[in-house]
Amino acid sequence: MVKYLFDHLKAYIKSDFNLRLYIATLIWVAFLLAFNFYYDFEDSYIDSFYGSNLRIVLMFLIQSISYYVVCWFVFLFTDNKKFFKNPKFWIVSAIGFAILAWNRGNSYSDSIVQLFTTNDSTHLFILKSIYRLLPIFTIILPLGLFYGFYQRKDVNHFYGLTSKNVNLKPYLVMLLIMAPIIAAASFHPSFTQQYPNFRTAGIDQFCSHYNLNQGVVTLLYEISYALSFFTVELFFRGFLIFGLVRFLGSAVVLPMAVTYCVLHFGKPFGEAVSSLFGGYILGVIALKTENIYGGVIVHIGIAWLMELFAYLQL
Repeated sequence: MVKYLFDHLKAYIKSDFNLRLYIATLIWVAFLLAFNFYYDFEDSYIDSFYGSNLRIVLMFLIQSISYYVVCWFVFLFTDNKKFFKNPKFWIVSAIGFAILAWNRGNSYSDSIVQLFTTNDSTHLFILKSIYRLLPIFTIILPLGLFYGFYQRKDVNHFYGLTSKNVNLKPYLVMLLIMAPIIAAASFHPSFTQQYPNFRTAGIDQFCSHYNLNQGVVTLLYEISYALSFFTVELFFRGFLIFGLVRFLGSAVVLPMAVTYCVLHFGKPFGEAVSSLFGGYILGVIALKTENIYGGVIVHIGIAWLMELFAYLQL
């Protein structure tokens, strides 16, 4: 299993590693991380415009600029020059980042919650549930429409959702290896303060208020929880890889990994740093296997294992 994944990574680095490109990218990422976490840019500045369309614009700028600077490095340090003058590259990438910014910057969740309840004890759970489901309309549907009307002839599958070259066994084995590690981590108090997610979301108050079966509601919530990870993989390892590989070639992985790191600027510093390397590895695997199932399984599997072991600690 490890050899299967390692061989893909090794083959990619062997054929595509460019020292100047990677050094320039690491310097750029270091600057982005330092700027964000020193000034608390996303949490203190961008999020201060919550409820305003300016927040959507700022999300577009921070995600797209981080991406396009790495694309500029690709132009400078590799032989791939044509994409920079190709209007289709700019159209496809800009529309993609507009979709991402709309998803990240909107405040529709709060407005929708008011349609369902004004009760303080149920507000949090309904808010989080809607937040998990909203990407169906802000990510999946827009990408589906864009693919159907604009990229169907250029990309022969819906951004990595294909039945070809599918081998799920390595990822399932990986989850089996991860299970005891997550189980051990679940004994730490900080783990159970954060997880299970459905508890911290206020499911007890919600089910009590509406007299609902908590088991059924928990199952539905966990499905919506998994959906949020699927949409992340569909956009970053799907659209940003398969939607743009015809322009950037194998260099498509690096700018995706950087903007995936930027996605985590509202998270702890360590998580943001690790997301750069995790995004890079998952990007390489997606590119080599020509599907996104590896990232989907790993992402959802780890999330559900964390939920399970935290629940067992209760």
